[in-house]
Amino acid sequence: MQFTEHKPRRERSITGVCCVLGLLLILALTAGGCAEDSKLTPAQVNRVLQASWQSYVRYYISPEGRVVIPERSGESISEGQAYALLRAVWADDPATFQRVYEWTWKNLSRRQVQGDALLAWRWGRDKDGCAKILDGNTATDGDLDYALALVLAGGRGWRPPPELPGYAEEARRVLESILSLETVKLPEGELLLTPGNWRETQPPYLINPSYFSPAAYRVFEKIQPQAGWVRLRDSTYVLLPRLVQGLGEQKGAGLFPDWCRVDERGQFSPAPGRDTHFGWEAVRLPWRLALDRLWFQEERATRLLQQGFLPFFQKEWQARGRLVALYSYEGAPLVDYESPVLYAGVLAGALATGDQAFARQMAEKILSFYREEGEQAFFVSPDNYYANNWAWLGLALYAGWVR
Repeated sequence: MQFTEHKPRRERSITGVCCVLGLLLILALTAGGCAEDSKLTPAQVNRVLQASWQSYVRYYISPEGRVVIPERSGESISEGQAYALLRAVWADDPATFQRVYEWTWKNLSRRQVQGDALLAWRWGRDKDGCAKILDGNTATDGDLDYALALVLAGGRGWRPPPELPGYAEEARRVLESILSLETVKLPEGELLLTPGNWRETQPPYLINPSYFSPAAYRVFEKIQPQAGWVRLRDSTYVLLPRLVQGLGEQKGAGLFPDWCRVDERGQFSPAPGRDTHFGWEAVRLPWRLALDRLWFQEERATRLLQQGFLPFFQKEWQARGRLVALYSYEGAPLVDYESPVLYAGVLAGALATGDQAFARQMAEKILSFYREEGEQAFFVSPDNYYANNWAWLGLALYAGWVR
């Protein structure tokens, strides 16, 4: 089966006519402002996180628990359901978690058709208007985040609807399916994630580095002590240092590509027809790596981010007083506008390497995007589901909500 790109197109526009929240006006945030002079406080950040989460629940999540994505004509994807579940955990919202889980389990789980516990990645209406799964293949990042959310909810003692399996119980099933259907082993012994169940049967393998989640692997190992999670984590820190150095003939600047291929020797090259930019996909990887440092004191995550990633953006910030939304793998700016998604990734890298001053500046930049308009609270256009998620996740990491 020919599988097509499963990610939504990332909305590029971050402009719009809207009212600036009075709270943030007093922050006097500027791109080059000194952290010592700002009025950024934990109370203010917490208020923005809570208000924007409540707005997201009202605007994006249907009463039955489906995350409705305007930029995909009202479709739903496994990634979106998983983001909502993770955010519900970190916002301490068990009621929203319960209904999102119920819709996800009843409508996206492949258990009845395929016999595994992974999620079909795309749900919507067909040409006849019938609501159904439109593509039964999987997206590994959605499955990983789904499993992590279930483990965290189970750890808090939250309970699912009576007729559904418990959160930790379902998480174990998902984890078994991830290891069996969404990983590949290289001849040298490295184990790595593939983008989904539609993986290649032999190298070179297509990979999306932003799916790598070493902190999640460590969490999973605690409830499912299988060697696969240790190998996945260790392979991450073997392969990624190579990836930032070079991609085929392209010399790296310390950044990660959206997509690439890896051969049987663990060598990386561009993937035909896929972006190699440090773009809307790759920006998630420093956030995922930062969790391994912040949650588990993993020094390899710190070294990897210090290898080139954070120095690159520190120099960009010092030279320009701003960071643009997209960069090439070699480090060239590709657009002239900013995005809170990029700032969220850089913020995470700063936290993981202990640069609190730079992390604060990145948090201030994310807050400078924040707006309220009527009952909506958002960081970019209200319809930009992806950017609003990652702006929130970056700021939540800074505020200590991501536990």
